[in-house]
Amino acid sequence: MEGQDGLNRLFFELASESRLGILQELQKNEFRMQEIARRLRLTDTEVCRQLQRLSDARLIQKQPDGHYRLTTYARLILDASLQMGFINRNMEYFLDHDAYQLPSEFCARFGELSSATLIRSTVETLNWVCQMFKNAEKKIDAVVVGLETMLDMELQRLNEGLKVRWIVYESYLPKAKLKLQSLERLPEMRSTLNIHGHVGVTDKAAVLTIKRNDGTWSYDAFVGEDPSFHKFAQDLFNYEWEKAKPWHP
Repeated sequence: MEGQDGLNRLFFELASESRLGILQELQKNEFRMQEIARRLRLTDTEVCRQLQRLSDARLIQKQPDGHYRLTTYARLILDASLQMGFINRNMEYFLDHDAYQLPSEFCARFGELSSATLIRSTVETLNWVCQMFKNAEKKIDAVVVGLETMLDMELQRLNEGLKVRWIVYESYLPKAKLKLQSLERLPEMRSTLNIHGHVGVTDKAAVLTIKRNDGTWSYDAFVGEDPSFHKFAQDLFNYEWEKAKPWHP
C-alpha cells in the first residue's frame, strides 16, 4: 500500500499543468526561478510554490547558484511519461488494436514510437510504403503479406542491387514459390507460422502494423524516418527473423 500511495502522490504532482511545464522546461536546461516564471508566463509566487512542491517530491534540486535542475529520478519519470503520452495520443488506435501481440520487451519500448506518424487509410499506407521502397538505397527487410505490387517492387529493387530479406508466412509459401520460380536472383528468406507485427524496414525508414483485437490485420500503420522508431522496427524484424526458419524455394 505504501508503494501505491507513493505512486498516487507522484501522479498527483504530474497532474498539474504548471508543475509538468516546469519539469519539461528543466528537461531542456537548468534555470533560475525567475527564468522559469518568464518562460511559462507564471507569477514568481506561483512558480516558487510549485518549485517547493517539486523539491519535496524529489523531482528537482536547487543548486548553490540558484539554478534548478531535474533529479535523475525525475528524468526516468519523464522518459516513462513519453511512452504514456504516445499511447494516450493514439488512444483510438490502441482501443482497436492489441499491442500485447508484440513481445513484452517491445511493448515496454513504445516511447520510441513517439515521433512516428499514424496513418489510418489503406491507400495512404500503401502509397507511403511504395515510396519507402523506391527511396531505399541499401536494403529492404519486410514481412511478406502477399501484396503483388509490393512484392514486384521489392524484387525490382533486389535486381537493382539492394539486399532484400523476406519473412514469409508458411500459408503463403506455395504462392511465393510460384512467384519466385523464374527468377535468377532471390531474396534471403525465412518462413514462420506466426508473426507479432507486420514490419518493413529500409536503410532510411520503417513501417509497422499490429493486429486488431479480433486477430485480423489492418493497414493502419505507424510510419516514419525517426531514428528511434527506425531502430524499434529494425529490432522487431530481427527478432522475428531469428525465430523464423530458413526457406529456399
